[in-house]
Amino acid sequence: MTSPDLAKPRRILVVALDNLGDLVFASALTPPLHAAFPDATISIWSKSYTADVARLVPHVSQVIHVDPFWGHASGTRRAPVAPALRSIAAVRAQRFDVAILSAAPWRTAAAAAATRIPRRIGLARHRNRFFLTDVLPAEDRHQPVLREQARLLAPLGVHSTEPRYRLDASRLGAAADVARAALPERYVALHPFASKRDRCVALAEWSRVAAALHDRAMPVLWIGTTRDLNELREAGEHPPGYYADRIGGGALAIGAAAMAGATLFAGHDSGPLHVAGAFGVPVVGVFAPGEPDRTFPQGVGPSRMIARPGPADISADDILREIDALRILSAS
Repeated sequence: MTSPDLAKPRRILVVALDNLGDLVFASALTPPLHAAFPDATISIWSKSYTADVARLVPHVSQVIHVDPFWGHASGTRRAPVAPALRSIAAVRAQRFDVAILSAAPWRTAAAAAATRIPRRIGLARHRNRFFLTDVLPAEDRHQPVLREQARLLAPLGVHSTEPRYRLDASRLGAAADVARAALPERYVALHPFASKRDRCVALAEWSRVAAALHDRAMPVLWIGTTRDLNELREAGEHPPGYYADRIGGGALAIGAAAMAGATLFAGHDSGPLHVAGAFGVPVVGVFAPGEPDRTFPQGVGPSRMIARPGPADISADDILREIDALRILSAS
C-alpha cells in the first residue's frame, strides 16, 4: 500500500533530461500536478542547455540542471561523469517524494533510481523497468506525445484530459526587455533548420517566404544556431532581417523571449516550434516527414501544419498559404 506521503506528494520532481522540444512537452505535466497538489513544490531536472526554458515552465519553483554524460548528441563530446554524479547527489539531498520521468530511457531511469526517490514513474522502455517503481505501458508512437505523456499522472490519481504544453512569459524578466529593445513591434520568426538536415525545406524556399513577408512590410527574425545562421547569411538570397544569435549574445533565454514576442512563427518540427507554440504564438509547423501524428503543435495558441513525404515536396507557396490561413498577419 502506498504511504500517505507518497499518495499526496509534497515534493515533486519532473525529470526532463532530454532535448528542448521534449522539455516543452514535459511542461504539460505541471498544471495538472499543481491543480491536484496545490501545496506541493514542483522542480525540474533538465539538461543544462535547456535550463533557461525550464525556468519558464508554470508552477516550477526550482530547476536542477546537468549535462548527462549518457545523453550527448552524435558528433559532440561526451560530458564528464563527475558533474552528473554531483547532480544526482544534489537531487538525492532534497528528498523528493516522487519523480515523474517525461522520457525514461534506461540510463535516465537509472540516474533517477540513484537519487533514491521512493516513487519513480515512467513509461516502459528497453531495460528501464529495473529502475522504476511504477512502469506504465510503453508509449504508442502513433498517438500524440502529450496524450501518452499524460498517462504518467494516473498513478498519482491525476487525469489530464486535454493536455497542452505552455510556458509562462511573465517569467522572462530582463530577457524580454532585451528582445523588445532589439526587435520591431511586429515580426515573423522563421526557423528553417532542424537536427536532421535531410528533412529541411531548401533555404531558397525559406528565402522566398521572407521576401514575400518583406513585401508585406513584415520583418523576419531568423531562428537558429550561429552555425546555421551563418549558412543563411552566406547565402545572401533573402531580404534584410534580424538574427536570433545577434540579440543578447544568442542566449537561449533571450531567444525564447524573441519567439514569445513574435506575431507568428513558422518552422520545422523541432524545439523552437514548440517553444513558440507554448507561449501561445500562432505557429506553422513543417514536417518533411517527421512524426506529424505524434509531435504536431500541441501548444496553447492556434496552429497549422504541413506534412509531406520529403522536403522537396514543400515550397514557399505552401508555407505562405498556411501562414495566411492563420489570418494573423491580415489582422489590424
